[in-house]
Amino acid sequence: MNPTSEPPSATIRQAIEWHQRLKQGELEPTTQRELNAWLQSRANVEELARICLLDTLLGRDSLKKISLDSLPENVVPFELYAPAPSRVSAVPTRRMLPRLTAKVAIAAGLVLSVIVAAIISLASTDRVIVTREGRWDKQLLEDGSVVYAGPRTKLHFHFDDELRAVTLVRGEALFEVAHQPERPFIVSTEVGSVQAIGTSFATTDLGDRVVVTVAEGKVAVTSAAGVQPILPVHANQRVVLSAAGAGLPEPVNAERAVKWIRNWYEYDGERVGEIVAELNRRHATKVVVDDPQVARLRMNALSFRPSQPEDFVAQINRWYLDFPQKSGPHKAAGDRRSHGVLHLQRS
Repeated sequence: MNPTSEPPSATIRQAIEWHQRLKQGELEPTTQRELNAWLQSRANVEELARICLLDTLLGRDSLKKISLDSLPENVVPFELYAPAPSRVSAVPTRRMLPRLTAKVAIAAGLVLSVIVAAIISLASTDRVIVTREGRWDKQLLEDGSVVYAGPRTKLHFHFDDELRAVTLVRGEALFEVAHQPERPFIVSTEVGSVQAIGTSFATTDLGDRVVVTVAEGKVAVTSAAGVQPILPVHANQRVVLSAAGAGLPEPVNAERAVKWIRNWYEYDGERVGEIVAELNRRHATKVVVDDPQVARLRMNALSFRPSQPEDFVAQINRWYLDFPQKSGPHKAAGDRRSHGVLHLQRS
């Protein structure tokens, strides 16, 4: 069906759904193409713009205070909303918005009520966090928990009165879980799940395995293989999950291990090559080591934000100027590597 011929109810619903998906983070390439095709209709563009404006004016905090039961009796489900011509004129114009924002808690018109109800419904069920390469995110969840998402991460959330369910689709995340024993907090992956009541732990998806690191408290790890009992993992321990099952907990300096996900790191004895490998795993912009000797050197008391690899490169290059055992002559003037042994290669 041609998008311009769809009934108003379908256009409104689609605009709200696209608005929510855009607010949730980066779109996948396929989804972005779908959005571009949908925006070829001027009516769709105008409806999406109106939803964005309404959301800005009303504010999410205001919307969360409005329950479906408190809305006017003229609110009807989308599937029952008939595309009658008379109702098309009920769609609020931009000149009406200032008056509508003051009256949204009471009867603000049929279509506006439907929009508010739909936004509330979408905002209160599932939630998605998506980060791109080289981007970190930190968000406060509705239960008071805090989630830190590292680069290339995708998380799905579904909270209800009995369960706080999270799915780690890819990437890495640190969870500071609010203490609510009656509502278990469970993070699921393809190779197993992690349950916590009130604790701080990180999950890192490395493709063929998932690493669970506990910073505070205790978690219960369950393998998707179904051949092992529930495995308790305590603070300063980590366990590796794979398709074959869960390994035994092993000691780890959890505070330092989870700093990557907090977008901060302090090194104490790691090799430059190891640091570069961790940075390149999270960035499209790559750090290149021009002198192989430097990759084997260990660094002490070095701190920087992983989201700023140029700061790391600058620190190493400044340090190398005074390194007494540096190899080879200085590069010629004008050489991009003349001032150090690392450089950034941007994609």
